[in-house]
Amino acid sequence: MNVDIDHVRALMVEACQQSAVPAESVDLVVDHYLLGETQGKHSHGVAKFCFESQFFSERQGSPRTVREHGALAIVDAQREIGPVSADHAVRIAANRARELGAGIVGVINTQRYGVLSPWAEHLARAGFLGIVMNTSRADSTVEGARTPFLGVNPISYAVPTTSEPLVVDMSTTKSPMGVLWEARRGAAQLPAESFVDLDGDFTVDPHLAESAMVFGGHKGFAVSLLIQIMTGSLFGFPMGPGVESTWTTGYAFIAIDPSFGGELNDFPNNNSRLVEVMEGVGTRDSQPFRIPGSRSRAHVRKVTALGKLDIPDSVYRRLMARAAGDFVSD
Repeated sequence: MNVDIDHVRALMVEACQQSAVPAESVDLVVDHYLLGETQGKHSHGVAKFCFESQFFSERQGSPRTVREHGALAIVDAQREIGPVSADHAVRIAANRARELGAGIVGVINTQRYGVLSPWAEHLARAGFLGIVMNTSRADSTVEGARTPFLGVNPISYAVPTTSEPLVVDMSTTKSPMGVLWEARRGAAQLPAESFVDLDGDFTVDPHLAESAMVFGGHKGFAVSLLIQIMTGSLFGFPMGPGVESTWTTGYAFIAIDPSFGGELNDFPNNNSRLVEVMEGVGTRDSQPFRIPGSRSRAHVRKVTALGKLDIPDSVYRRLMARAAGDFVSD
């Protein structure tokens, strides 16, 4: 159904108030999930807000640093709401980068957030190379295997340019787990060759799917494995089957100050020149070469101009229930 953005936002605000989200955090939480929706990443937008909101009332306090050494810091988020934990972490990473040249922050015991890109972009707008990653329960596997042993392990990175930051936001699985959850709720088929069943065979049936498939064959596996380590053992966090719940899921936020590497003034300019080169790349079909992040930004501009969101009826009903204080109905 086609719904006014302002109406969707008002329902999300009401849901936050119903679940006792601190007043100073409501806008941050709502705007975060609404951004995912306006970017066209529906599995990480309103639908994910409806899912995650059932945990909002479980927060135990504000995030706190429990260990630090040099550029590294570890934060116990005390089950804080995901976007609030992430905002806290990027600020620590930025402060350490200003002082030490790099800030590397691990976060655990937090609720989940939606898209990763806003946090990487926050760091880029402050002049840093920003990198954000997280793991999950062992929900993914590699082609030829039938046992899930990796998290879905998404990554986002962003760099400043002379205009908008260059932003990459991607899963290391062919489809995010949110696609599976929504397909189960809506009785929809899964994308082809993105999920496997108990025997390791590809399936489009959401009720037979057991694992998400890592992208890119053995090379994609190697990338996912690196992210697993950088959101796990680097900070002493659990990995693979050791990630038993939301609260044992690891997150990493990295800020790198280019001035410490000798790049004092031209980091954004150099990045802009690289973007210009990419914009001039020829394609076989004469269509513009796709720059990372361009599709999401175009989608935001489009739906913002229209002032409306196209939301499945089932998701809208769940949002209405959350705004009425029902965090159980699905």
